[in-house]
Amino acid sequence: MTDLVRILGHLLRGQTSLWQCYTSVTWRTCKECLAWHGRIVAHPAEFPAHEGCPRELRRFPVWRLRAYRRMGRRMADRAADELRRRDLFQRARDLLSVDPEASLKLFDQAAAIDVYLPEVEALRDDPALIDPSLRARVGEIHLARWKSKFARERYERQPEIARTEQERWGVQRIKELFA
Repeated sequence: MTDLVRILGHLLRGQTSLWQCYTSVTWRTCKECLAWHGRIVAHPAEFPAHEGCPRELRRFPVWRLRAYRRMGRRMADRAADELRRRDLFQRARDLLSVDPEASLKLFDQAAAIDVYLPEVEALRDDPALIDPSLRARVGEIHLARWKSKFARERYERQPEIARTEQERWGVQRIKELFA
C-alpha cells in the first residue's frame, strides 16, 4: 500500500494527525522500548505505557506520513544497531578469558557502533583484564572508538565546546580506567 493511499485512508476516517514513537537509544534502554523507536501509531494509546526509559510520542500531520516513515526506518535501524552492539559487547566479554583475540575483534565491532562509558567502567573490573597487555589493548580500542564517535552526524548538532569537552572528558576517563 502506498503512502498516498494510507494518507487518504486516514483522512477519510477523519484523522488528521498521527504519532511517532521516540525513545532514547542508549546502553540501558530496554529492548521493548527500542522495538517501538520510530514506529508510527494512529492513536497514542497504541504506544504501551512503560516506566524507566525516556520516551515520548510526537504528533505530526497525516500528510507528512511519507517523511516520517523514512525517518522511522532510520530510527528503527539505529535501534537495531544498538541491539547488535549489545550482543557484540556481551559476546566479547564472554570470550575475554577464553579467546582474547576474538574478544578484541568483537569489542572493536561493538565500539564501532557506539561506546558508552558506564559499560567501559564496568568492563574495567573484569577479572580477565588482569593481564596488563590485554587491558591496554581493550583500553586502546575503546579510546580510539570514543574519539571517533564525536565526528558522527548526530554529534554535529551539539555546540562545539560541549562536544569537545565531552570527548575530552571521556578520553581522560578511559585512560584512567585502563592505565
